[in-house]
Amino acid sequence: MNELQKVFNYGEQQVRTVIIDDVVWFIAADVCTVLDIKNSHDAVVRLDADEKATSVIPTQFGDKEMNLVNESGLYSLIFRSRKKEAKQFKRWVTHEVLPSIRKNGSYNPQVPQSFSEALRLAADLQEEAERNRPKVEAHDRFISGENYQTMSIAAKSLGTGRNKLFKFLKQKKILMSNNTPYQTYIDRGYFVVKEKPIQMGGQVINKPQTYVTPKGVDYLDRLLQQEAG
Repeated sequence: MNELQKVFNYGEQQVRTVIIDDVVWFIAADVCTVLDIKNSHDAVVRLDADEKATSVIPTQFGDKEMNLVNESGLYSLIFRSRKKEAKQFKRWVTHEVLPSIRKNGSYNPQVPQSFSEALRLAADLQEEAERNRPKVEAHDRFISGENYQTMSIAAKSLGTGRNKLFKFLKQKKILMSNNTPYQTYIDRGYFVVKEKPIQMGGQVINKPQTYVTPKGVDYLDRLLQQEAG
């Protein structure tokens, strides 16, 4: 049985989370309620195997086996939602909840009491961020990368495919032929490159792997919207 990591509110809806092997999982039924997806069981069945899990969770009515979704599964459910607040919910989770859980093990911001208030708070935060952009630009260049994402997860959060995103970024001269970014985009805080050990034959070699920071996701989102528009 896994203990709940944190129960927090998005508007009037509780969203429960649990940590399993250092991975954040969301209670699927809670996410589906926020997204106005009527049948959470059917929605979870359609997810890829690595996007879902089950676990016994303590509730006020006793221990129950529940469907869980990870970050990638959460994005898949968001893209299936027709609710206009779905994109804002994704931004709230990825920019506030997940970084806070990963850094502090909890989430305790000012909690919006309604969807309209959540949107207002998000607009206020965006306005403040724009005002402070010159002040934080230098800091952003040295972003720690604690909340960076793989290209696969970033692509899914942006509503596109991994290979399609790689191709697009190479065309824009953001990524080089080996799928790593040009240094200028690393300096801006959009990407983090880590060495990943890979077994090849009888030896292990270190291969560079590109990750996207939260700032990078915002940047790529704007690029893709400009391309589509």
